[in-house]
Amino acid sequence: MSHSKIEITRRQFVATAAGTMVAAGPLGAPAQTTRKPRELRLAMIGMQGHYKYVADAVRDIPNCRLEALARSTPDEKIEKAKEKRPWIADAKVYDDYRKMLDEVKPDIVGVFMPIARMGEGCIEAVRRGCHVASEKPLAASLDELHRLREERDRAGVRITMFLIMRMGPEWIAARRAVREGLIGEPVLMSAQKSYRWYDGERPDYYRKRKTYGGTIPWVAVHSIDLIRYVTGLEYAGVTARHAVKVHKDYPECEDIASMLFEMNNGAEATVTIDYLRPSKAPSHGDDRLRVVGSKGIVEVRSTRQVFCEIITEDGGARELPRPNTFRPVLADFVDSLREGKPHIMAPEDPFLATEISLKAREAADTRRTLAL
Repeated sequence: MSHSKIEITRRQFVATAAGTMVAAGPLGAPAQTTRKPRELRLAMIGMQGHYKYVADAVRDIPNCRLEALARSTPDEKIEKAKEKRPWIADAKVYDDYRKMLDEVKPDIVGVFMPIARMGEGCIEAVRRGCHVASEKPLAASLDELHRLREERDRAGVRITMFLIMRMGPEWIAARRAVREGLIGEPVLMSAQKSYRWYDGERPDYYRKRKTYGGTIPWVAVHSIDLIRYVTGLEYAGVTARHAVKVHKDYPECEDIASMLFEMNNGAEATVTIDYLRPSKAPSHGDDRLRVVGSKGIVEVRSTRQVFCEIITEDGGARELPRPNTFRPVLADFVDSLREGKPHIMAPEDPFLATEISLKAREAADTRRTLAL
């Protein structure tokens, strides 16, 4: 009897839990399976934006190791970030991220490049058969986004994006209430993100659209995704405006923007964003969502304190019960790769959030209404 050689690709191996052991239970009891997951090897391209979503989260994921980091700009202070994190002290530092990908051959790559280069890093990682956990947005243009989707499909890998509001207990509570029909059909939504500018300067690449990418795909993408996540509605059209009103030394970094969306059920949604939250405010961000339904209203405000309420004709006003834990996106993504569990984001969710944000940016640039 002949046996053919079976080759298992790296991404197929990641998707299975290695080292499965079956132990017999008490007489008459079913056997119990203990799974020891294979160690996953991670790498990071850049430490811009919210790189802590990987650099910090990796320490709490069993058998997960950050092997290497690559600079996305020549002056990126990777060593300084490593000094504060003994769990990544041994990670090798590269000046060329492509060389890192070729030599380390990581299972998962975190991409935290300057905003307009995120797509570049994602494409290079996917082409090498790596799963990707990316800062948002996935790409700086629709053409680049389409290329990334094609490369993902060709490589058969997974891509997630750090839309972390999906994991917040208050937003999960709002989603549950709306999806269970407690306020009837959603007919009007309004969302807000207001950020501090910071006391110092933002990175220099924020000054030009070519390197920044725009405030709508950088900031509004969270609210755009959240409305869809909470209500289950899809987008049908957008009108938008944006401007630089205060931070004139960053002439192509919009510090205010507003969007009006039509949803697929005829509902309307507005999103406003700004970089004008006072530096002495008690929190960096002021995030809000209000969903008006045919039978009630859900409203959430998340700052240093959280307001999460539902009002209905039958029940009046009451606080929404919230989960008492926050699960990092990276841990959820790793579980989905190892065990086949559903991820908090379906495969197309990061692409849709990016695409709608890019089209909203185009609507603001051209001052036109665009179909989605």
